[in-house]
Amino acid sequence: MKFRPRCMFAVLAAFMLTAGVFLPARAESAMKIVSVPGHPVFLLLETSDGVISSALMRSPAGIQKILPLEGLCFRRDSYVRTFADGDLSSDLVWTLTFTHPSDQSRGIQVWIGITTLPPKAWVSLSPVGQTYWDTIPVNLYVPRGISLYVSPNLPAYGELPQFGGNRTLTFVYTIALTPEGPNFVVAPEVYRQLLKITHLVSEGESFPQRRQAYGKILEDYETLSRGGKPSNEAIQNFSWKKLFSVEWR
Repeated sequence: MKFRPRCMFAVLAAFMLTAGVFLPARAESAMKIVSVPGHPVFLLLETSDGVISSALMRSPAGIQKILPLEGLCFRRDSYVRTFADGDLSSDLVWTLTFTHPSDQSRGIQVWIGITTLPPKAWVSLSPVGQTYWDTIPVNLYVPRGISLYVSPNLPAYGELPQFGGNRTLTFVYTIALTPEGPNFVVAPEVYRQLLKITHLVSEGESFPQRRQAYGKILEDYETLSRGGKPSNEAIQNFSWKKLFSVEWR
């Protein structure tokens, strides 16, 4: 009997399925564009099965690579508008969260600050992780122009260990757009609220060393709620890496 090529292919495919032989699935490649309306800066994310293979920031100043995002997955973004430079056009603090494909509890946040006078953008990175803040219902009043950065860890106070993870209420930093880009600034209204929440959590904490660490955080929050400076430990815990800045006309 003489088989036609199309029939032979069908027979071969049937044999492979019967024998449990499968062809490897092709990775799905895609290009994702992330932007904020009204601003000329956006991210181009080339992905393969959701994992970033190339991350570029496009602005009127050109294209810059963001290498630390390669191998991560884009999860979400948020932004606050502000008037940091004094003109009538809104400026921006834009936060984008990326996590490891096999562990969504760890990753990186990208902070992009954009002003219109002068037209400029700053890019900074910070670590992000799952904490107790992810599991408790909190409704904070945050003043205009302020963003919240939830550190993945508590500061290493004295001889106490540096606690982190989903059972720890970690340190929260208030972020605003400064002349050097997005950075930690003291927002007393926010820290007065954080002081009350942390006090309640501390009262219910059964692990002695973590409760001691909460006591130290309460001291920091008390100082910050009055507009003062945090402890050296809190400053050292602020893991903020300035990546680059660009300016255009």
